[in-house]
Amino acid sequence: MRLSLLALPAAMVMLWLEGWQAFSIIALSALLHELGHIAAIYACGYRVRRVDVLPMGAIIALPEGIPDRIEAIIALSGPAASCLCGVVSLALFLLSRSPFALLGVVINLSLGLFNLLPVRKLDGGKALCCILRYKNIKSADRISACASYAALMIFVFVASLCVVLSGNNLGVLLLSAALILQLA
Repeated sequence: MRLSLLALPAAMVMLWLEGWQAFSIIALSALLHELGHIAAIYACGYRVRRVDVLPMGAIIALPEGIPDRIEAIIALSGPAASCLCGVVSLALFLLSRSPFALLGVVINLSLGLFNLLPVRKLDGGKALCCILRYKNIKSADRISACASYAALMIFVFVASLCVVLSGNNLGVLLLSAALILQLA
């Protein structure tokens, strides 16, 4: 496992901006997302080569030669784990009416749906490219590159809109900027 030099300072800034309760829910949600990938890797009979922890997420290095169909399953397992955690958080919220359970719903569903965007550096982009290659579509890389660029432009617009609608909230601004820089 490798830790990016910016991962710890980014975590400290997020902790300072959001408080320990929200930070804990965010960190747990991200961990469960990555564990979804790792569980799928092992369930498919492969091993994790390395995990690189970044300021916003992680990169799990897979062994060479994994078939596209399996790689798409692995890519989609993280968002599936996030959405499952969102459903569990919703059940907890309905039982307890806890604002932290509601925050868990929002964070997990946002994380799961965000990662389904067809941006190449996200799970959705990896899955799209693998599925297109698996279906023997000759221009799979070009199609996924165009989808990635379009989705990234839409994300930049939505992130900018969120910053403005939040009254230029520093946390929203920093999160949006970090995500855009990491995805570009």
